[in-house]
Amino acid sequence: MMKNLGTAVIAFLGWCLFTSSVMAQKTISGTISDAQTGERLPSANILVKGTYKGTITSSDGKYTITLQELPATLVVRYIGYKTEERAITMQSESLQNFKLEPTTIQMDEIVVTDENPAIRIMREVIKRKQQWRKKLETYKASAYTRQTLANDTSIVSISESITETFWDHDKGHREVVKSKKQTSNLSKDQNWAGVGYLPNFYDDNIKIAGFDLPGPTNPDAFRFYNFRLEGYQKIDDNLVYEIKVEPRKKLQPAFEGTVYVLDRAYALLQVKLKPNRVVDFPPPVQNFNTYYEQQFNNFGKDFWLPVDVRINGDIKIKMVGLDFPLIQFKQLSRITDYKVNVPLPDSLYKKKDLFVVDSASVKSDSLITNSIETVPLSREEAQAYTTVDSSATLEKAFKPSGFLARFIDMDDSGDHENRKSRSKTDRVTSEITQGLQPDARFNRVDAFYLGAQMERPLADHWKLYGLGGYSTGYGQWSYGGGLSKSFGAGDRLVAKVMYKAFTDTRYHSVLYTPMMSSLQTLAGYADYYDYYRNEGIKASLSYKIQDPDISTTVSFNDEKHTSINYFTSYDLLGSNKLQRVNPAINPGWLRSVGLNIGYGDAELNYGITGRKYVGFQVEHADQFMGSDFSFTQYGFSAEWELPTFLKRRILPNVLDVSAQAGTFSGSLPLQKFGAVDGTIGFFSPFGSLKTLRYQPYEGEQYAVFTAEHNFRSVPFELLGMRRLVDKNIGLIIFGGAGRTWIGDSRLSKIRSIRQPAYIDHWHTEAGISLNGLFGLFRLDFATRLDEPALVMGLSLAHLF
Repeated sequence: MMKNLGTAVIAFLGWCLFTSSVMAQKTISGTISDAQTGERLPSANILVKGTYKGTITSSDGKYTITLQELPATLVVRYIGYKTEERAITMQSESLQNFKLEPTTIQMDEIVVTDENPAIRIMREVIKRKQQWRKKLETYKASAYTRQTLANDTSIVSISESITETFWDHDKGHREVVKSKKQTSNLSKDQNWAGVGYLPNFYDDNIKIAGFDLPGPTNPDAFRFYNFRLEGYQKIDDNLVYEIKVEPRKKLQPAFEGTVYVLDRAYALLQVKLKPNRVVDFPPPVQNFNTYYEQQFNNFGKDFWLPVDVRINGDIKIKMVGLDFPLIQFKQLSRITDYKVNVPLPDSLYKKKDLFVVDSASVKSDSLITNSIETVPLSREEAQAYTTVDSSATLEKAFKPSGFLARFIDMDDSGDHENRKSRSKTDRVTSEITQGLQPDARFNRVDAFYLGAQMERPLADHWKLYGLGGYSTGYGQWSYGGGLSKSFGAGDRLVAKVMYKAFTDTRYHSVLYTPMMSSLQTLAGYADYYDYYRNEGIKASLSYKIQDPDISTTVSFNDEKHTSINYFTSYDLLGSNKLQRVNPAINPGWLRSVGLNIGYGDAELNYGITGRKYVGFQVEHADQFMGSDFSFTQYGFSAEWELPTFLKRRILPNVLDVSAQAGTFSGSLPLQKFGAVDGTIGFFSPFGSLKTLRYQPYEGEQYAVFTAEHNFRSVPFELLGMRRLVDKNIGLIIFGGAGRTWIGDSRLSKIRSIRQPAYIDHWHTEAGISLNGLFGLFRLDFATRLDEPALVMGLSLAHLF
């Protein structure tokens, strides 16, 4: 009996504890409005007195909040109104509506002590921020975020998330996603709702769409902004300064708008800011407008922390032949339950990812569906959840109009059925042609070359390579094949062997492929290359390190080189311009080993974007290996972009530099000469000498240096030429110098056979480019400095 009594007592105590916990929790909801007009007050602050817990009202003044402990006191605050406090007990109604009384300002309360009081006020705000920010080391909090996308007519998607957000003074933000919910036309992978990447306008510097903008409380804020006192408001008996913020510098990305400062505390209560006109994107983005609002509270303690972030914006994308509907977006984030200066998990910062998904809890949206800790949906948002179905894809919602729209398939909803309905023959054909690409070109030796190349993945990290084609000129087939095998994590180690018999170019270009010179030759201009026949095997072993981005390749070549004694002067225009004879090479077997080391982005893009790349190449051939040639050749190539001015812009002014150089020892065969690139026809990309037309300089040794400074649209901004600025038209100033070297004895022997493209002094040039024409091109005007020459060229625009 005593045993049963003890069990009963324990059970009773447990029930009491459990019941106490449950009974102490209460959900309160309602509206907050103006007591005189009845107008609902959006984004009003509701706080639980004595805690870091709170919420905000929705756009139509509604709120919900769960009180974990009772009794509790709700504090409702709104600029321009008297704060109202209300005690909540277990017996209180769940519906609690607040009607706030507006405050009035007596002008005799205002004492102007200097010429510009806004400067004094903001100086004190910055001073006090620096004092309490030194003591703020970490925090974690709970956040709710909602993102809404709409087109010209209606809401097209909604994404919601509940997250835990973390901040470390030295390590920055991290965010753990606990739950997601979205309209049925989005997957969870398309839900990017979060607060960790959003701005805190108390930060010194704020990232907006890739721009680095100084915050209004930056220690150097007076260098970037003009502050002007616009008016006054009140909260209870406390004065609130309404201060206008305007950028001081015309070209500097910055904010403009209004900040609200609480008197005596000299703290930001609220900001209403938008990026200035400098914060813009190149075409096809025609308009990018965003507006930010944020509120702060110290919760009766030492630190002023953000309680929300609200963003409204729209993007207009338009180009020739395509006009996309207006993209309208809204984001609301509410932050609560702060825990300040607490230890944060080290595991959060082991990875660079800002977001970490809690896979155990994010599988369902129950936290959002069942939680009253969210900000209530507006009527339109609630309706969207019921009307937007899985077939209402974003591709359909933002389908463009215009004469090119018919060529864009933005909806693949029927793709699965189409694949199911393919005939067996179609599937077999697809298998055969997988990885197959056509290969075509024209030059004075191949004449018309028609062929194909193949690269096809196989099982277990193997790849199969193949090529084949026919030269209608000198009547030879090109053919070859090979295999590669990848090893290790990320396939960083690759072994490859390839056999090829093909038409090779006698000098190597870092800018052009043989196919690119086809148009120049077909138009009757001089063929850019000389050619020879190359047949043999190349085996290589490559290893790539991702961070830092370093690649290394060791190779062995066993090749037979022979001359091609054929050329034609055919061109499409029928001009009958005589092409030069294809010169003979030094025939024989080349057996060599090579080493290539590269750092950075090796992908050539013809100056569309800046690159950071440095590469070294060494090739050694020796009779000891059975080679007919003995030499060692060294090569160096580099391209680097350096921001210069207006670095806070997403696209700052930049200096791009490029260099290639090569030298040798031993006896270098003709087919291993280096080259300084000029232009192919009128195409004059970055890295070429723009006043060197149709054929490169060649030599045993070579060097070329080019540089250009991209001023972007800044010159036209200074001149007030907004039409050019809006079209992203910019100016580039460039220059270059290059030359080659051939030994005197070697040069005399070569000249007895042919006249090489060679210069025995520095070819120098300078010029100016009009960048961004039609959003894609740049027009280059260049003059030679070492001798008279003035040329015009066309190349791809420097876009980024």
